[in-house]
Amino acid sequence: MLTKRLELALELLKPADWSKFEKIASTFLAAEFDDLRTTANPSGDEGRDSELFSPAAEPTVVFQYSVSTGWAAKINSTVRRLKKTHPAVVSLIYVSNQVIGALSDDLKRKFRINDGLSLDVRDRNWFVDRVLGHPSREKAAEELAEAIVDPYLSSRGMSQFAPSELSSPEAIAAVTFLGLQWQDDIREKGLTKLAFEALVRASLENTDSEHRLSRSDVHSRISQLLPDHPKLQLQHLADIALTHLVKKAVRHWQKQDEFCLTHEEKQRVSEFKTAAALSDAALVVAIDSIIATTLSGNKIPDDCIPKFTKCLRSATDAVLFGRSQAFAMAVQTGSLSALADSDFSSVLPVELAKSDLPKLPRIDWIALLRLGVREILVSNNTAIQGYMRSLADAYTLMAFLRQTPDVQGAVEKMFSHGRLWLDATVILPLIAETLAASEDEAGRFTRMIDAAVDAGLELFVTPGVLEEVERHMNRSLTCARMSYQRWEGNVPYLLGRYIQSGRSIFSFENWLENFRGGVRPIEDLAEYLKDFSISERSLESERDASSPELRAALEQIWDEKHRKRRERFGDQSGQRLDDATILKLVKHDVECYTGVVHLRTQEHASPFGYSAWWLTTDRQAFDLKDVLRQRMHSEPPDSPVMSADFMVNYLAFGPVRRKVGKSKEAHMPLLMIFGATKHLTPEILAQAEKLRVELKDLPERLIRRRIRDYLDRARQNIGPIATAGLAPLDDEIDFRRD
Repeated sequence: MLTKRLELALELLKPADWSKFEKIASTFLAAEFDDLRTTANPSGDEGRDSELFSPAAEPTVVFQYSVSTGWAAKINSTVRRLKKTHPAVVSLIYVSNQVIGALSDDLKRKFRINDGLSLDVRDRNWFVDRVLGHPSREKAAEELAEAIVDPYLSSRGMSQFAPSELSSPEAIAAVTFLGLQWQDDIREKGLTKLAFEALVRASLENTDSEHRLSRSDVHSRISQLLPDHPKLQLQHLADIALTHLVKKAVRHWQKQDEFCLTHEEKQRVSEFKTAAALSDAALVVAIDSIIATTLSGNKIPDDCIPKFTKCLRSATDAVLFGRSQAFAMAVQTGSLSALADSDFSSVLPVELAKSDLPKLPRIDWIALLRLGVREILVSNNTAIQGYMRSLADAYTLMAFLRQTPDVQGAVEKMFSHGRLWLDATVILPLIAETLAASEDEAGRFTRMIDAAVDAGLELFVTPGVLEEVERHMNRSLTCARMSYQRWEGNVPYLLGRYIQSGRSIFSFENWLENFRGGVRPIEDLAEYLKDFSISERSLESERDASSPELRAALEQIWDEKHRKRRERFGDQSGQRLDDATILKLVKHDVECYTGVVHLRTQEHASPFGYSAWWLTTDRQAFDLKDVLRQRMHSEPPDSPVMSADFMVNYLAFGPVRRKVGKSKEAHMPLLMIFGATKHLTPEILAQAEKLRVELKDLPERLIRRRIRDYLDRARQNIGPIATAGLAPLDDEIDFRRD
C-alpha cells in the first residue's frame, strides 16, 4: 500500500511542491550518502541542490532535485551551469519525480563522451523500489502521501471525468464503491446483493467511530441516489446488505443503531482509489500518444491540444456511460438498437458544447473526437483497456440500478446456455487477429470468443459463411499478386490487416495456407475454426421449415440493401457485385436469420432468453424486426440477431458470468468494430514495400515495427480519415461485398 501511495504522491507533485520533494529526496539519499549536504534554496543553487561534503573547496559529486516534466532540458541546463560554476564536478545525480528510465541513456552517453561527466538518473521508480524496509524512508513517504495523496483522494472517485449525471458526491461515491465491489467480490455473488453492499459502503464513505450514520440516514442516502424506486424496497435491500457487512466491513452500534466503516475497509477504499488514480495517470500517457496520431495531418494550434485532450477524455467517459445505459436498457426492453450507435452521435456534440475548443478552418472537432474515442476504446494498451473496462463495469451496474433495484432479476432474463451462429463479420477479424506477435496481444474478437467458450456457449458457422470467408481470402490473394498500379479500389480487409502488421505482401500467400489449401478450402477453414471451438453446422433445413412469408420478406429486404450498397459504392470496392453474387449473399443471410428463428420455435422465452442466436457486427441487421412489420401481415418473430457489443457485456453480467474468470472479464473489449483498412492505397503499399527493401538488413521484428509506424502515420495524412473521422467506414467495410 505504501508503495502505491508514494507512487501517486510523486505523480501528483507540482512545481510549487519543490520543497516537499527536496525533503523526501534528501531523506532517501541520506540513507546512502552519509556526507550529503543540502544547498537548495528558492533563490538559486548554482546548478546543484545538494553536494557531497569534500575537504577540497570544489565539490566533485552533486545532486539535482527537480519536479520538472521537461527533465531532459533541465539536465542539459544544469550541466551547462555546472561547467561555469563548478567545473571540477565529475558526477551529477539527477533526482526526479518523473518516470524516465532508459530514456536518459542518450544523455548519459553524450555527457560521458563530450564532458567526462557521469550522469546518474534516479526517477520515480527508484523511490518506489526502495521505500520499504528502511524506517526513515517509509516515514518520509507516508508524510508526503498524507500531504499530497489524502486531500486528493478525499473527493475523488474512480474517474475525474464522470458524466454530469454522476457528478454529485453521492453518485461519485456510488460508482467508486460499485467498481471496488465488482473487482473484489466472488463471481458467484448475485448482482443485487453485490450492488447494494456497494451502495451501503458508499453511503458510509466518510464515517468512522466518531462520525457514524444511523440506519435511517443510510436508507435516506440510498433513496436519494435512486429516487425512482419504492423506498420500502430500497430499505429492505439496504438492511440485508447491512446485516451481511457488519463485522466484515461495517461496525454496528446496536443500541443507537448506527454504523461506520471499519478502519480496514477505509484502507481498502483508499488503496482502490490510489490504484485508480495511478491507472488514470497511465491512461493519460497512453491517450497522449493516441491524440498525437489523431491530430497528425491536421493543422491544430498548440494551445488547442490540451483543450482537445480534456474534451476527448471527458467524451470517452460519457460514451462509456451512454453505452452502459444502452446495455441495461436493452436487457430491459429486448431491443439492441441503442447499442448500434457506434458514431456516438448523441454524446459527442454535448461534450463539444462543454469545451472551449475554437472554430477552425477545415477542422471538424466532432469527427476528430469520434476518431479519438474509437481509438481509445479499441486499443489493446493495457493502461487503457484495464482501467476503462473497470470503469465501464461500474457504470453498467449503476445503469442497472437506475432501471431496477432487482439487478439479478433483470440479468436472469438472459439465456444461461446458448448456441451462437457466427457471421463473417466475426470470423474474418478473428482470423486477422492471429497476426498478433504473441498470445499476450490477443485481439478483441479472440478475447470475446475465448470467454464465450469458457462460459459454455456452443459456437457454429454455416457453410455459406465459410464460403464468404474463403471468397474474401481469394480476392485478397488476387490483390496481393497484382501490381499495385493494376489494382482498383480499396485493399481487401485481410490483406490490409496483414500489411498493417508490418509483414511483406510477398509472404501473404504463405500466411493464408495456415487456414486453407487449394483443393478443399471450405473444409480446411471448417477444420481450422475447430481450434476456436467453432463447429460447422448448416441451417438450411431449419430455413426451409421456417415461415414462407418471413423468408420472402427477408429476401426482399436484403436484396434491396445489397443493391443500394452497390449503387452507393459503385466500383470502389474493385469488383462490382453482380446479380448472382447478390442472390448468394441474400441466401446466406436468410439462412442464418430464419434458421435461428426456427430453432427457437420450441422455446418460450423473453427477447434475450432464447438459447439460439446469430452473432454479427452488421448494424443493419439489428433493426430488422421493425422493417419486417412493414412487409409482413403477421407479427414478425423476435429478432435472432445479437451484436458483438451486447455479447461482451452479456459475458460479464449475464447468467454465465460465474464461468468467466475475473481476469478474462477484466480484459473484455469495450467496442466491437473493425480496424479500418480503407486508407491503404496502392501508392502507400508501394512505399511500404520500398521501405522494407531499404531496411532489409535489420531484424524482421524491427522492420515490421518501422513499417507499422509508417502506415500509422500515413493513415492520418490522407483523405477522409484525417478530416472526417470514421463515421462512414463501417458501412464501407462490408466483407461480404468481397
